[in-house]
Amino acid sequence: MPYEKATIAEAESALPDDARAKMFRMKDPLDTDEVAFTLFTMEPNAEGMEHDHRDDGQEEVYYVVEGGVDVELGGETVSLDEREAVRVDAGETRQIRNRDHYSELVLVGAPR
Repeated sequence: MPYEKATIAEAESALPDDARAKMFRMKDPLDTDEVAFTLFTMEPNAEGMEHDHRDDGQEEVYYVVEGGVDVELGGETVSLDEREAVRVDAGETRQIRNRDHYSELVLVGAPR
């Protein structure tokens, strides 16, 4: 089949139940080879994990669907509001911090 269709219900959150966020990785339900597609929902004041992708070379794009977040990139903070996006190089350390409201983001990653 030349396409795959999936819903968020087909992906379990990759985060523990006590996390103040949910991360639905759609790579497996969509059977993608190169592109990682994730829905990331965050409760007020939640924080994502600090990380980078030096080892796998994956650049990422974060797009805010609802709410607004601050993305820590090394020593700089990039603020994103609804309908804004940022692309992050693979080797850059990053961490998403939610503000005082619910936020929903789409995260897309792929090797460059």
